[in-house]
Amino acid sequence: MKAFLSRFRLHMAALLLAFATAFFANPAAAAPCTGICFTPGDYSITTLHKGLLRNYLVHVPASYTGRSAVPLLLDFHGFSKDANNERQYSGQLAESDKRGFIVVWPNGVALSWNAYGCCFLGDALNVDDVSFNRAVITAMKGYANIDADRVFVTGISNGGGMAQRMACEAADLVRASVSVSYPLNRPSCTPAKPISMWEIAGTADTTIAYDGSTPPLPILPNDLAGVPLGVQGARASLAAWKSILGCSDELYREQLPDGSHYAGSRFEEYRSCNGGVRTGLVTIANGEHVLYNGYNELGSNPDKAPIDVAPYIWDHFFNL
Repeated sequence: MKAFLSRFRLHMAALLLAFATAFFANPAAAAPCTGICFTPGDYSITTLHKGLLRNYLVHVPASYTGRSAVPLLLDFHGFSKDANNERQYSGQLAESDKRGFIVVWPNGVALSWNAYGCCFLGDALNVDDVSFNRAVITAMKGYANIDADRVFVTGISNGGGMAQRMACEAADLVRASVSVSYPLNRPSCTPAKPISMWEIAGTADTTIAYDGSTPPLPILPNDLAGVPLGVQGARASLAAWKSILGCSDELYREQLPDGSHYAGSRFEEYRSCNGGVRTGLVTIANGEHVLYNGYNELGSNPDKAPIDVAPYIWDHFFNL
């Protein structure tokens, strides 16, 4: 009888300990993470990838507890900028706090990404940015409770090109992608599975022309040592994605609020594509290269578009 009571007390003590651990432990510790388990806050992660020191910034919103899986967004900076700049101006920091997803701002090598035909050392040295960003996604799944079915990428300019390339070469990990001010810049690619892909582009962009451009001399290539001498137009990029994704010819069209400066801005989308994905183009009439509202570097007008890019992306594209 005494032996029975002893075993009973031990059993009850173990149950109480397990209950207390579950009840009082840091909520984020409940996440299926390995090693470090993120709690709400901001992080800077430096890692060695293929012989290069790489870095990325992370924001975990206050609503994150680790109990439920949340979406993950990778947000790529433009050429000559960095993760801090993108964090400040893209609007995704505020959307993270509002909607509860975790956002990562990776840093490219020498302020550049190896997108298709751009830019600088990233392109010239053929830096394997796709494998780096794939590794970031994998690492984030170890740090936090990430919904593997809601991993998204976006970026601007050279970073938009990185978002395009991730759609082509990381569709097994990424659900959908939005590029701001940069086309696919090639006639085709072969995603591992159908992926939704959109572009937002301005018709007055003098950096990456909306209608595309060709090298100044016929003998020059489109890409010379990381400098894009010729780029695909936004509509040609949309046509390429229509073909890649096997979309029907039916094109949905919607006029956007235009105020006095952006008359003719519109959204077009193919909605009948392989695997139920979509692809489309937001055209900002008179829109310039940097379309983030609130961006005021280089003396530019902070009123950039008839839409606020970050919430528009989540309301219309990443609302899966």
